[in-house]
Amino acid sequence: MVNCQMRETTEDFEQIFFDKIYWFNKLAGELPETNFITDYVRPRLSSGKTQTITFELPSHLSVQVIKLAHASHLSIYIILVSVLNLLLQKYTGSNDIILGSPCYYQHHQSAINNHIVPLRSQLVNHLTCKDLLLQVKDIAIGAYSHQNLSFDDLLKLLNIPKSQNRCPIFDIIVLLKNIHHLDGIDQLKNDLTFSFEVIGNSIQGEITYNSLLFQAETIKILIKYYLGLIASFVNHLDKPISAISVLSTTDEHQILTDFNANTQNFPVEKTLHQLFAEQVSQTPNKIAAFDKQTELTYQQLNDKANQLAQFLQQLGVKPGDFIAIAKQRDVHFLIGILAILKAGAAYVPIDISYPPERINYMLSNSAVKTLLTDSSNIHYLTGIWDNCHQLKSVIVLDRKTHNSISDSNIKFNIYTSLEWENLPQDNLAMQTPGIAPAYMIYTSGSTGLPKGAIIRHGGAINHIYAQFAALELGEELTFLQSAPASSDISVWQFLAPILIGGQTVIVNTETVCHPEKLFQVIQQRKITIVELVPVVLTGLLDYISQLPADQRLLPDLQWMMVTGESASVDLVNRWLEIFPQIKVVNAYGPTEAADDITQFIIDQPLPENQRTVPIGKPLANLNIYILDSQMQPLPIGALGEICVSGFGVGQGYWKNQESTQRNFVPNPFTHTAKPLPGIETDFIYKTGDLGRWLPDGNIEFFGRIDHQVKIRGFRIELGEIEALLSQHPAVRENVVVVREDQPDDKHLVAYIVPQSDDSSLLSEVIPQLRQFLKERLPEYMLPSTFMLMESLPLTPSGKVDRKALPAPDTSSCPLAVNFVPPRTPTEQIVADIWADILRRESVGIDHNFFDLGGHSLLATQVISRLREAFKVDLPLRSLFENPTVKTLVEQIEGILTVRELQAVPVQTAEDREEIEL
Repeated sequence: MVNCQMRETTEDFEQIFFDKIYWFNKLAGELPETNFITDYVRPRLSSGKTQTITFELPSHLSVQVIKLAHASHLSIYIILVSVLNLLLQKYTGSNDIILGSPCYYQHHQSAINNHIVPLRSQLVNHLTCKDLLLQVKDIAIGAYSHQNLSFDDLLKLLNIPKSQNRCPIFDIIVLLKNIHHLDGIDQLKNDLTFSFEVIGNSIQGEITYNSLLFQAETIKILIKYYLGLIASFVNHLDKPISAISVLSTTDEHQILTDFNANTQNFPVEKTLHQLFAEQVSQTPNKIAAFDKQTELTYQQLNDKANQLAQFLQQLGVKPGDFIAIAKQRDVHFLIGILAILKAGAAYVPIDISYPPERINYMLSNSAVKTLLTDSSNIHYLTGIWDNCHQLKSVIVLDRKTHNSISDSNIKFNIYTSLEWENLPQDNLAMQTPGIAPAYMIYTSGSTGLPKGAIIRHGGAINHIYAQFAALELGEELTFLQSAPASSDISVWQFLAPILIGGQTVIVNTETVCHPEKLFQVIQQRKITIVELVPVVLTGLLDYISQLPADQRLLPDLQWMMVTGESASVDLVNRWLEIFPQIKVVNAYGPTEAADDITQFIIDQPLPENQRTVPIGKPLANLNIYILDSQMQPLPIGALGEICVSGFGVGQGYWKNQESTQRNFVPNPFTHTAKPLPGIETDFIYKTGDLGRWLPDGNIEFFGRIDHQVKIRGFRIELGEIEALLSQHPAVRENVVVVREDQPDDKHLVAYIVPQSDDSSLLSEVIPQLRQFLKERLPEYMLPSTFMLMESLPLTPSGKVDRKALPAPDTSSCPLAVNFVPPRTPTEQIVADIWADILRRESVGIDHNFFDLGGHSLLATQVISRLREAFKVDLPLRSLFENPTVKTLVEQIEGILTVRELQAVPVQTAEDREEIEL
């Protein structure tokens, strides 16, 4: 008897030993998450609150499944698990699926919590349905042959910690009551449990779900698609799983047609400047555009644009040409846009704050022969156009004169307004079609070079008129033009008001980044619509929330648009709490499709546990498709790529056929096509963004498929930064990621493996890299933090494991200068403010604000705090001109000294009447 017990104990020990080896090989390394999207934010602690929805397979389908099981020597359970795997692949886009499965009755009599096995399947697209069945069968046999290890011991083996709100390894359990244990299943904290029972020739099912994560409607839709997929699966066993659709004909019609039923009649055959000229004839004496120094009526704006357009034609500008504008945003910028369009050309906005190398590339790549700028930029630009041999004319939009610039290779003619201000003011006879290019905007490129996205007149007009219709905008429209000219947002901010009889109010960057000034402009200029990126809106709300209730009034504002990047539920609710009568618009769209393609209007606070703010429904004359990797439409709730077709889709990328062909593809859903009139083929633009349909036809956004991000409204290819860093001789490996350690505050972090491990050289690496990137990238693309590492963490497949990258430690990052502590009370106050905003332990008086991770929006917070601390009216540019504590304090003390000498009382915001734009 004793020998028998010893033999059993030895056999059990050996079996557990082999089970450990099996599971370690099966599950070691990075495990996939199911990522079945929840409706609500996951609570920190699991409450155990569940609800159950029952269903039954139609009788004919139950019979089919049972017959298939008998004919193919498979269990019914294997068939049900296989189809569930396929459904989850369709829903999540993941080919690596892990489900939890209880042990069999006959093997263990203990609770399911102690003996449950993971079933891990790999769903590659070339598998047929029959192949998948056999794979799942083999996986199940292997798992059940090694089910002696308790679940707790399995977690210890794999070094996986338990979670307070989620089941480790898998989120979904599937079981067949006829063969599996049920006791203790509620202890696992899993999100969903699919339970089945075979009763005669009937298969009954139920889904038990966490009611704090899912709505009942979501589960009912899931059941509908699951039943449909079972029917499609068992009837097409020899088809590849990629060819098996979840959608019925009715479902597909709803998603492709009903959700895109938005056809409207807009004047897309015309051009932007035609529509402006028509508006001039209706409201010639009404104010059209306003900035800090200039105010023009519709007639004056049209006259000046016509004169400049005539001059452009005299210089040889012809239809289809590109003309660059590189200057600060103001009324003259708008004149330049209209003049270029009237001359039959398309404009290329270039941010004058970009590094010289980037401006040089854009001027050279776009092949512009003419550049519009200001006299104040001439000196800066002379050192930029080394490779711009095609550039012949530089037009200065103010009255100052300059001599020609020449060197051994290049000669430019410089022209000013004196050259054209006496030319005729009549509209030009140029007839430009609506399919002609209107503008080209450069976006970040993964190869290290930006690429120019071309948009047609008709696409831009469709976007503007779709907004007129959606937001019910009319001649009372007073739009705050706040976006950088190099962003697609600026296009409709500049042009929409003057196509409908409204007014464009142009404000400079300092005003946008200064919450007090921004609020004053909105209030005093009676702005009716404002469009801001989340981080700017957050700063504005922080300022407004400190004001007395009677000073917060914005009686003219009708719409607050949030765009550029995802808006949080908290941000939307903060706005509506203060301004319940001013609706919020969450807008979404890529540059390649003429800006916004969807938007979601919010007029009441959202539930606090709602995960995200939807991006809404397609705008007029656009189709949105949520597609899988095979360009097949996905069901409601499934995660896929957001794709768009219709009037707004652009012409592609300038001189980049490879990217154009990859991202702009002919629309396969021809019965839904909405090509811009004059264009034969309707193209789909693949945005590279992830999203899913909601049951009501709205869309939820989930970020990027690749490593592209949006920060402060600018689209950034992380690969572009990584490609540049790879060119530096001190870098062996690198990876750049975006982090959001504070809500609505995204920033870039670069992880660097240096070529040399010489400690004496490491302190020089980061300052060198900062300067290297600063000379090549715009400010918004500069990493705020650099982390030196011995090596980058890798996944089992050899890719960089971005999730394993450590949180940035800003205090340990080497700087270009040594730490010198503050010497005076004033320096201490300034240093403390910097340290607080930059989240650093201390700041020295010689440290550069931007080398510490500062950027323009953080600069506004610093200036605001300094104004409050010292009661001085410090402009934002002060920090850019004096980026160290020492030099900034010198300016502050100079202002304080002058004020004391003049004995002039401090002027408060309430005392100031002038609006600074």
